[in-house]
Amino acid sequence: MSARDRETVEALVRFAASLDGAVLGLGTAAVAVASWVKYLAASKELRLVASATTAAIADLRSVLPGDGGDSQMVAVRGFVRPGPRGRILVPSGSREPCVVTKHTQMCLFTEWRGIFGWTFDLHALLFRSWKEQIITSFRYVPFVLASSESGNSTWMVHVNLDKADQPLPLTTVYHKLIPVETSPYTLFQTIIGNGYPIALLDEEKILPIGKEITAIGLCRTNDESVEISSCPEIPFFLSELTKDEMQAELASRARTLFWAGIIFGTLSVCLLCHAIYRGWKRIKLRREARQAQQLFEEAEDAIQEDDSSDEDEIGDGQLCVVCLRKRRRAAFIPCGHLVCCCKCALRMEREAEPLCPMCRQDIRYMIRIYDS
Repeated sequence: MSARDRETVEALVRFAASLDGAVLGLGTAAVAVASWVKYLAASKELRLVASATTAAIADLRSVLPGDGGDSQMVAVRGFVRPGPRGRILVPSGSREPCVVTKHTQMCLFTEWRGIFGWTFDLHALLFRSWKEQIITSFRYVPFVLASSESGNSTWMVHVNLDKADQPLPLTTVYHKLIPVETSPYTLFQTIIGNGYPIALLDEEKILPIGKEITAIGLCRTNDESVEISSCPEIPFFLSELTKDEMQAELASRARTLFWAGIIFGTLSVCLLCHAIYRGWKRIKLRREARQAQQLFEEAEDAIQEDDSSDEDEIGDGQLCVVCLRKRRRAAFIPCGHLVCCCKCALRMEREAEPLCPMCRQDIRYMIRIYDS
């Protein structure tokens, strides 16, 4: 870790510990609330997946309503086959037949920070960072899930990807790293530490024909076909996992979020209670100091008369360590040192950083010491 990053971390730690940990407590409470919100969402997704009817492709018409108007949550497993028209895609990189292709080009940058050691990207403050510019092209053709790998069976379900936002079970078939030629602008980027591109990552992912996957979503019947579409309330649509594996993954995530919410919630309550206690204690000490100062100032005139009446009787060990003329009458709290007269003690207490002249400890307030 560089010195600049270390200073940043130390500043964040000081900010989190400020106000006796109240900032850290509020941040922990926000994390706990976010964990609980995600836990409720994961629990809802788990209930929806568990409520989905598991059926074979050949039995879909028997479990679905026959009028074709209502949709039902169904989980089916089958093999990817081309649609009735037989259209397929052949990507230029792998030349493998498929029904879905995703072509991605991502620019890779160096970790060089420049000769000045700057960690920020000036270009990212004005424009979108090059590190985030990923060019993606997505194509697909209508396809079905068949009950057999050969596709000769008449039992199939049409897959609708129009409103599918969930990730697809794509397979990487093409992966190539293309070096980027340097330019005069690259030297400038090297000097200021902006990060310069060194290679272009070209990648292709496909959904190949014949792959066995599970489709879980809203299924309905038409006059001649059965169609399944995605349900936006669950994180799965097409997946290599079975329904039981989906339930196990969602249950594990829900348990993790549940205990994370409990742990962070308990921690936030402890931190906030500690901050409230420290704040109340501080307010109490300030009130006591204010009352003691008022009593000290009210008795100041009488203290001066007492000091002037016995100036000739003061021994060397009883003189104020600041003015060396008057008797020691004021004790500092909390250290308890009796080393100053009342005027010098008031003068020291009103400084920006009141410190005891003997031990250099912080002065909260003073008390007047009377002889018996």
